[in-house]
Amino acid sequence: MFRRWKRLWAQSRPLALGHLMLRAVVLCLGLWSLGRGRWDHAGLCLVTLGLCTIPALAEWVLKLRVDSPLGIAIALFAVSANVCGETLGFYERIPWWDEMLHIVWGFLAGLLGFAFLELLQETKLRPGAAFLTVLSFSALTAVLWEFFEFVMDAVFPWDMQKDAWLQSVNSVLLNPEGLSDAVSVTAESVTVNGVSWPGLLDPGLRDTISDLFLSFTGSLLAALALLFSLRRGKLPKLLRGLMPAPFSETEVSHEKR
Repeated sequence: MFRRWKRLWAQSRPLALGHLMLRAVVLCLGLWSLGRGRWDHAGLCLVTLGLCTIPALAEWVLKLRVDSPLGIAIALFAVSANVCGETLGFYERIPWWDEMLHIVWGFLAGLLGFAFLELLQETKLRPGAAFLTVLSFSALTAVLWEFFEFVMDAVFPWDMQKDAWLQSVNSVLLNPEGLSDAVSVTAESVTVNGVSWPGLLDPGLRDTISDLFLSFTGSLLAALALLFSLRRGKLPKLLRGLMPAPFSETEVSHEKR
C-alpha cells in the first residue's frame, strides 16, 4: 500500500493530494453524520471509503496497475453518487445530477470492459469487436445496478428508484370491457387515503428506463471514442490512463523488493 502511494506521488502530486483530500472529506462527513444520528448516511460514507480502495485491491489481488486518472475517477464517482447524491441531497437539489452520473458511469464501464477484454486475449482487437464489447459490458453493469436498486427498495424503506407523477397512462387493466386493448386515462383528480395527489404515481419504472438510456449513452460515447482511436492505431493518453493494465516485468520485480 505504501509503495502504491509512493508511486502515485511520483506520478502526479496533485492527483495524490486529491486522493487524500477526498478521503478526508468523506471521513469528516461520516463523523458529522454520526453526530447527527444519521446512521444511514454514515454507512454510505463508510461504503464510499471502501469503494475508494478498489484501485489498491485491483493492484494487490489482480496484479493490475491502476493509474492515477482511473483511481481518481473511481473515487470521484463514489463520492458524487453516495456522499453528494444521498448524504448531501444533490439528487433532489440538482435536477441533472443523477443523469450526469449515469452517463459518466456508462463511459467508465465501457472503458473497463475494453481493458478486461484486452487483458484476456493476446491478439489485437478489431475495432468492431471492441465496439460491441464496450456496449455489452457497460449495458450489463447498468442492468445489474438497476437490479440492486430494485432489491434495496424492496428490502428497505428506500426510494432509490425515484417516483414520478404522471398525468396520463395507457393501461389494459383500466379497459372497462376487459379486453387486451390499452386505453388512455387522464388523471384529472386522484385521491388516496383522503389526500389529493397531483397525478398518478409511477413507482420508478420511468426512472429505471431513463437511467438505462443514459448509461447506454455514456457507453456509446466510450465505444465511439475507442472505435476511432483503434482505427487510427493508437489510444489517446487520457483513455489509456482510464484503463487498468498489467504491471510490466520491471515494475513486478520492483514491487517484490
